Amino acid sequence: MASRDDTRWGYPALAWEMAKAEVEAALVEHARRRETITYADLCAEVRAVHLRPYSWSLMALLDEVCSGQDAAHGTILASLVTRKDTGIPGEGYFKHAARIGRDVRDPRAFWADEIEKVFAVWAEA
Repeated sequence: MASRDDTRWGYPALAWEMAKAEVEAALVEHARRRETITYADLCAEVRAVHLRPYSWSLMALLDEVCSGQDAAHGTILASLVTRKDTGIPGEGYFKHAARIGRDVRDPRAFWADEIEKVFAVWAEA
């Protein structure tokens, strides 16, 4: 029987790692094409695990995927993931940005600047 340590957010650890790779590849591809992706469409691109938009597991997966990329490039890769109804990231994105020291007093301006930084990083990669 698998121990609790063999799972991440209720998914087998190997499937979770595969999902992380799928999410990272999808986000990088969207960055190279200079486009965003909705939470729902990102979930549909992940085959390794079943994710639902706005779920805690999706947020945890995005955090794990983006933390290394963000540190390496000084950007927030999750800037590409947006709500279908507003066209911008959800509230949690802005809370996370504030926690890591970003100035989000004007959320739309912050996001617009951040997304251009992400596009620039991946245009050169």
